[in-house]
Amino acid sequence: MSRQNDLAAEALRRGAAPGRGYALARAISQLLHPIILSLVSICIVGMLGVKPIRVGLPWVLICAFIQIVPGAIFFTIRLRQGAYTDDDVSVRSQRNELYLFGVLTLTVGLSILWFLHAPAPIMALLTSAALLGLLSWAINLAWKISIHAATMGSTATLATLYSERLGLTLWLCALALGWARVRTRNHTLLQVIAGLALAAVCVAGTFSAFGLL
Repeated sequence: MSRQNDLAAEALRRGAAPGRGYALARAISQLLHPIILSLVSICIVGMLGVKPIRVGLPWVLICAFIQIVPGAIFFTIRLRQGAYTDDDVSVRSQRNELYLFGVLTLTVGLSILWFLHAPAPIMALLTSAALLGLLSWAINLAWKISIHAATMGSTATLATLYSERLGLTLWLCALALGWARVRTRNHTLLQVIAGLALAAVCVAGTFSAFGLL
C-alpha cells in the first residue's frame, strides 16, 4: 500500500493520472533504463559484430567498464548528494553535468580503445554514443529531449544492423517505452520521437562512416 501511495503522489506531482497505467509505465521506464540499454547495446555489438564471440566478449567487458561504470557511479553519487530532484533527473538544467561527464568519459574511452586497437564495430559503437551524447547535450541547453528514448533508439538501431528479428523486437520495445515516458509526463510525444530519431541517425551515420553499412 505504501508503494502505491508513493506512486500516486509521484504521479500527481508530475501532473499525470495515478493508477495501474502509471505504475506500468514507471516499471517499463525502469526496465528499459538507459544504463540497462547501454549494456544491451554493448553486448549486441560485441557478440554479433565481432567474430568469433570469444574475441568479442573481452571487448564487451572493456566497453562496459568505459561506457557504463563511470557514469553509473557519478549519477549515484550526485543523486545521493541531492543534485537531482528525482532519479529521472526531470529538471532539464540538472542534466547538463550528466551529459558533460558522459561525453568526456566516452572521449577518454575512445582514446583507450584506439590505443588497444579495438575492432571497428566497437569503435563505431562508442563514437556513435559520444556523438549522440554531444548532440543531446546541445539540444538540452534549450529543449528537453528524451534520453530514455535516445538510448532505446540507439539500441534498437544497433540490433537491426545485425538481426532483423531482434531489431523488430527492440523497436516494439521502443514503442512501449515511448508510451511510458509520455504516460508518466516525463516527456512529450515530440521529445520521445526526437530522441528515437536522433539516435537512429547517429548510429546509422557513424557505422556508415566506419564502412560497416
